[in-house]
Amino acid sequence: MAPRVFPLVCAVSVMLFYLIGYSSISMQAPPAAVIATAIERAAPMDVVDRRGLQALALTSSAVAATVPIEASPPARTGLVLDGSLEAALRYAVPPGKPKFLLVTFGNLGVKDQLLNFVAHVKRAGAQHVVGAVDVGAFDLILAQGSPAYKTPLASEAYQMDGSNQHASSSWKKFAGMRTGEVMKIVAAGYTVMHTDCDVVWLRDPMPYVMCETAGWNRDAPSVAERYPCEPLREADVMVSSDNMSPDKDAQAHASYAAGGTFNTGLLLIRSSLGGVRFVKEWHRLVVSPDRGSRFAALTSDQQVFNHMMRKPNEWPGISAPHGAWVMDAWDKTLRLGALAMPLFMNGHGYFVQRAHVRLGFTPLAVHATYSLDNHDNVAKRQRFREAGLWEADDDAYYGKGRGYLALNGTLSPALQAKIKEFVSKGMPPTNIGVHALALAEYVNELRDALALATILKRTLILPRWACYCDRLWSGSDDIFSSGCMYNGAEMGKFVPFTCPMDHVLSPAAWERVGLPYRDPSFLSSPRRPKGPVVEINLLPRAQWNKFKKDAKPVELSTAASASGEGRGEPHFP
Repeated sequence: MAPRVFPLVCAVSVMLFYLIGYSSISMQAPPAAVIATAIERAAPMDVVDRRGLQALALTSSAVAATVPIEASPPARTGLVLDGSLEAALRYAVPPGKPKFLLVTFGNLGVKDQLLNFVAHVKRAGAQHVVGAVDVGAFDLILAQGSPAYKTPLASEAYQMDGSNQHASSSWKKFAGMRTGEVMKIVAAGYTVMHTDCDVVWLRDPMPYVMCETAGWNRDAPSVAERYPCEPLREADVMVSSDNMSPDKDAQAHASYAAGGTFNTGLLLIRSSLGGVRFVKEWHRLVVSPDRGSRFAALTSDQQVFNHMMRKPNEWPGISAPHGAWVMDAWDKTLRLGALAMPLFMNGHGYFVQRAHVRLGFTPLAVHATYSLDNHDNVAKRQRFREAGLWEADDDAYYGKGRGYLALNGTLSPALQAKIKEFVSKGMPPTNIGVHALALAEYVNELRDALALATILKRTLILPRWACYCDRLWSGSDDIFSSGCMYNGAEMGKFVPFTCPMDHVLSPAAWERVGLPYRDPSFLSSPRRPKGPVVEINLLPRAQWNKFKKDAKPVELSTAASASGEGRGEPHFP
């Protein structure tokens, strides 16, 4: 079966890479549920750098690693989550705490993203509320121990008819709902960080955005010095950016953010007069723009936001002095702050550039933007898994008794020669020629590993491959004039870099075929079943034939070490 499945997966993956890369969410009686549950942890990713093929011979007696369980939050006397927004707000923000909230929305269609979101915000200790777009999502979030409520769409059996396509009528209805709900919460006196559910919160942003005390980051004073919160106190609204360079952002701040697209997936709105005025008008322009106005044809809340902030018929239509943190916006009626990219990292900055490593500190949040393939939940899940930031897998994913084969990627002789050729000429090997050869060699290597995994009845663990060029969103994009890096990101000098899976293969194609695999981060997860490890080296056939002829099978002692021995299998000394 595998020989038939694999060519389909590889063919679809490679075709998608070249053609796309280079052409370029019944109303029920609300349950009276008091929150009490636990969230499992998973360790962050560690880089695995080995050679050859490594078989994880996990026997049926292997026991899954113990996962620390967080204590359930104490029940708050008299507070019951009845599905209303008011109950959720009272539960989420205890008396005496700053009236600040992370607010996200979702339905069972993004179940895994919601689970991952909740797991991380709980670990970060961030005050949060989830607006459930269907009853199933409300029940799901309560079961995880987080405050949730039923949005108006939960009573309408609402369904998305265009997936993540912002031009769909259902998306505009969703956008109108969430801007309206954010408006209600801000009007009730809360400062809201509106966040998409495909954001991982690594730390609580409240000390930074509320800035009630100096030195918001006690764990890293130098970061607090580089990104002071005091200048942002005057901002009524703060927003993230789709810009490509965390390095430029670290220098220019708001003046750099002004030149890119504002991303409302991370949007802070204060309960100030300016904030309340803005969010009311934002909601109105999303749901009922004036006929014939420049807002009438817009299809998403993010588009409306960008048009509000900028002067019409100009680009960028907004500006700030170099190094400023806040700028005038919306016809100079609003003070708009820029959420620093190094603190609120987009997908390209974190997953591809790994700018957090280069800059030397952990961001507050990671937003799974710039995911490739279908840009959907599968693609975003894959990116988070690879980075060790995915908490939504159940125990079955790490099931004991399952065998694994881990492929540790290597540089083939042909690829090494190609790289050496450019280096000998004083030229960097980060070019399309080297990259194209690398992709071809990786697919050949994967073919052999997948065949071996099929024969051994094991699940393949993918390797960490090196990419020598970034991958494009559109065929009209140009990376070749900027050193094979996405235009605008070249200041990071991040090539070569560790390829996300969607730079080489199609996660969606593998999902459709149903071919099981694991990511490199699986090896370092504390939830992975523990068992003996066997190192396997692949030899050329001629060398193997001689090796097999001269070697004699030896039965191993059951007292052998855990390096792979002790399983009673033949061993060639």
